[in-house]
Amino acid sequence: MVAIVLLLTLAILSASCRKPEKSGGPKEKVTIGVGAGVISLPAMIAGEKGFFSEEGLDATIRFYPSGKKAMEGMFAGEVDIATVTDIPIVLNSFVRDDFSIFATLGYNYDDCKVVGRKDRGVGRPADLKGRKIGIAEGTSSHYFTHIYLTEHQMDPSAGKLVDFAAPDLPGALKDGKVDAVIVFEPYADQAMKALPGNAVRLPGSDLYRATFNLVVMRNYAKEHPDLLKKALKAFDRVVTFIKQNKKESVAIISRSLKVEESFPDSSWDAVVFELSLDHSLFTILEDEARWVIRNGFTKRKIIPNYLDYFAPNALKAVKPEVVAIIR
Repeated sequence: MVAIVLLLTLAILSASCRKPEKSGGPKEKVTIGVGAGVISLPAMIAGEKGFFSEEGLDATIRFYPSGKKAMEGMFAGEVDIATVTDIPIVLNSFVRDDFSIFATLGYNYDDCKVVGRKDRGVGRPADLKGRKIGIAEGTSSHYFTHIYLTEHQMDPSAGKLVDFAAPDLPGALKDGKVDAVIVFEPYADQAMKALPGNAVRLPGSDLYRATFNLVVMRNYAKEHPDLLKKALKAFDRVVTFIKQNKKESVAIISRSLKVEESFPDSSWDAVVFELSLDHSLFTILEDEARWVIRNGFTKRKIIPNYLDYFAPNALKAVKPEVVAIIR
């Protein structure tokens, strides 16, 4: 028994010390578009710690104000891969079917936050009724607003929604153009700091789970199957790194986004980074598609078949145990 234990211990130590195999030959070039928020952390770490390079990729990270804009950048040919939450995926699925989801990087129950002006009488959810609420239309901010107002027994039309680009929402609140904003980080934190002593964060909600996903054009996925596998291997290493190195991860995102290191700590524990591609995402997309149809954001009345939007082969090759798509 002692001998067996020693052998197992040596095997575990050997595996933990083993370095990733470095790919020989020229590295494949890839450009990854990421939104300016916690969603972009895995790409930042993979780049800074050399994970992409060690897996055989010459990766360039391109920042956008939001995942929605990163996805638009992919459609425009500016990037090869984009990180995006679920809402932009759903909205685009009503107008095109030439892109695929090949992995989920993680999820967050505290992605969007509600920040109000005290001097406008906003201090609790009920105070949002009849107020001007700044949102970033077509993003998780937009969907969460409807969830939040409904949760607090208000018709979504009870608030006067005003559309701004996500980076402009803190300024809109500061300048009094709106009475409150509902937005994701880092813009929620910036909104709080824009009005010191006069800004209040309203209670959060557990009814919306924002997912962080990797999307790619369908033709690109067919033409670059090995590249996607290499990217996923790098992201898998990132997930382990984040779990084991919280302090350094916070420093990386703070430095990359040029925000104070206190920002990620405000919602860090709500973020779960893990590679997956499971049927729960299918359910989320369908629920959001019903919301899109019900609120007239599309003229279509039939929900797209989101099973057609999943491209699981790359993740199946890298980490098959986390793929659970039911067809």
